[in-house]
Amino acid sequence: MRLKTFQAATMSEAMDLVRAALGEDAIIVSTNTRRHGGGVEITAAVEQRIDEDFATEQAQALRFGQGNGRLFVPDEDFSDAAAPASDLRELFAAVLAWHGVPGRTADRLTEAALQVGLDDPVGALAEALDESYRFPGLSGDNRPLILIGPPGSGKTIAVAKIAARCVRERRPVYVISCDASRAAAGEQLAALCRVMDAPFLDVSGEQELAAAVDAVPAAAKLVVDTAGINLHAAAERRALKTLIQASGAEPVAVFAAGTDAMEAGELAAQAAALGARCFIATRLDAARRLGALIAAADLGGLAFADAGASPFVGKGFERLDALGLAHRLLADPDALAAEMSAAAGEATTRQPYAAKPASLRAAE
Repeated sequence: MRLKTFQAATMSEAMDLVRAALGEDAIIVSTNTRRHGGGVEITAAVEQRIDEDFATEQAQALRFGQGNGRLFVPDEDFSDAAAPASDLRELFAAVLAWHGVPGRTADRLTEAALQVGLDDPVGALAEALDESYRFPGLSGDNRPLILIGPPGSGKTIAVAKIAARCVRERRPVYVISCDASRAAAGEQLAALCRVMDAPFLDVSGEQELAAAVDAVPAAAKLVVDTAGINLHAAAERRALKTLIQASGAEPVAVFAAGTDAMEAGELAAQAAALGARCFIATRLDAARRLGALIAAADLGGLAFADAGASPFVGKGFERLDALGLAHRLLADPDALAAEMSAAAGEATTRQPYAAKPASLRAAE
């Protein structure tokens, strides 16, 4: 089954996009009306043959701005990153290997990108990523969430960012911490919640967690922080599963960019077994290699939620879709680092995206 997310100003416009891209047989999976004039977001699905050619009519329509409006628009130009078709295979193979994407996954993405039929690498890779993985973003409704993941992945900051988003949207939010693994583990989160004037509870064990969840108003967004665990350890997974069941919340995995890709993929598979369906990527501002994110989606089968590209809670998340991920994979990391440094000091002209990472070009 093929899933796609469509965004438009009104529901009728969004439905027109669904029919244009997926046809009359499309099934509406979910709808989300954003507050304060933010438009409408629809996730739709259509049955898809496994051997379906990526160079479909819909894919070509996306290239010229006739699809869901999320990947390409008519005046978009990637000529700076363009490469002859004969060189694209070598380019994708080199870039994905540099990022540490597992070999079979890299080969499959390369073949998918080549079948798209576009000359520019950013566009071709974006289409391949969009066909291969799901990019729904983080749920904006009042569905309760419980964040899970290995130690040091950034769960606590991610919880604070979700709470901050609710505060900015003037939606009630409750934050619960059940991290008993570290002394005063909830103090940081409690301090952040006090700044945001968001209710916070620090609990221990599934019974206290269940009681705290029952006390949360139904209209409030509930976000639960958990201790970082070894997802490979069966005993720790069982204890975490007990907390997930006690909370009644949807588990969302949190993984840091820049980690080993195969390890991230295996951890994502364990998180999926606990009920996670998507993951938040953190530390995009501090990582050069992003193979772990591809592996989490590919080996673990998790969808991409939002991404953290700043350690500051006030910066919030950034939407990580197929086009944004393709940009990051094909960007020159040294140029981006220089750009970020310049943005913190003197203004500078935006660097174009390079066809290869700087280290690959230097080795040629």
